[in-house]
Amino acid sequence: MNPTLTRKNRSRCIPTPSGRRTEITNNDIYGIFEPLSRHAQLTTKQLVAYDLRYATKTRNRLTALFHEEGQWLGRLGQDVKFANYLAHDEIHRLEADATQLLIAKGVIPNAQWVFNARIGGHSNTPSRIIRLAHDHMASDIVLDIEIGARDEEATRFINHIQIIQAAPEATRALRNPLRIPVPDNAGTTKWIEPDALFALGTRHYAVEADMGTESIDPIIRAKILAYREIVASGMIDDHLGIDNLTVLFVTTNETRMRNIMNELRTIARGGKTPMFAFACRPDLATFLHAPAPIGDMFRTSWERVGHEPLSLARPN
Repeated sequence: MNPTLTRKNRSRCIPTPSGRRTEITNNDIYGIFEPLSRHAQLTTKQLVAYDLRYATKTRNRLTALFHEEGQWLGRLGQDVKFANYLAHDEIHRLEADATQLLIAKGVIPNAQWVFNARIGGHSNTPSRIIRLAHDHMASDIVLDIEIGARDEEATRFINHIQIIQAAPEATRALRNPLRIPVPDNAGTTKWIEPDALFALGTRHYAVEADMGTESIDPIIRAKILAYREIVASGMIDDHLGIDNLTVLFVTTNETRMRNIMNELRTIARGGKTPMFAFACRPDLATFLHAPAPIGDMFRTSWERVGHEPLSLARPN
């Protein structure tokens, strides 16, 4: 059998080993496997943007790793197909052999919470398409900020796994350490789970990716109250061992963003607070057509209620 012909005709959705061994490199580990240990699934476009290799090289490696003998990468196309799916980016996920390799090399801890705390891995939106759109929006936001931060030598990006690893032992023993308990006060939820959590140096940020599917009152209002409560009560310190938190709301609609900011004005003392910052990204509304993350959200100005805009590159 001609190996070249076999590889050319391999199914896009079914792993078909060519019989040739693919050597796993450090670039594969840190450019593909590691980000997929933090995100439930990422598109080819997202991984190409994150990986430091040439785009063609990364695309070829994604194909080779999917078809390699064993369980390295999976694709959403194995389970579900979209209309005109051949025209869309593949959506990749980490499989068992890659996970075990990351654990063996000490890249991620051998703990169940790593799986449970993945970005985009815990959405409970009923519709699968809405859930995918929301989850990929959260991943786009965080990847964009991470890519922007790594171009700034003075700014260290700290991901949620690193934050949890430094948290109190009782928190690390939980099934999902990102589910933060909220003190029992009227108007708040019993717990709050950000769509993503990261730090830039000593400043910590929670991300709320808003697709406009939740009512502002009571759902978004309850989230705002819960975030304020975990900071005011010191719960964020007890639970994660951090002493500050800024919540980044990203919407896909300008009017929606203004309405959430107006709701916040009715909650905040004196109608102003530096704890929440807002950005609008209509181009993230449809995840199959979202642009590649290039660092813009790290460099942009985030609007705040009653305060000057926030710069992640120069927090104030």
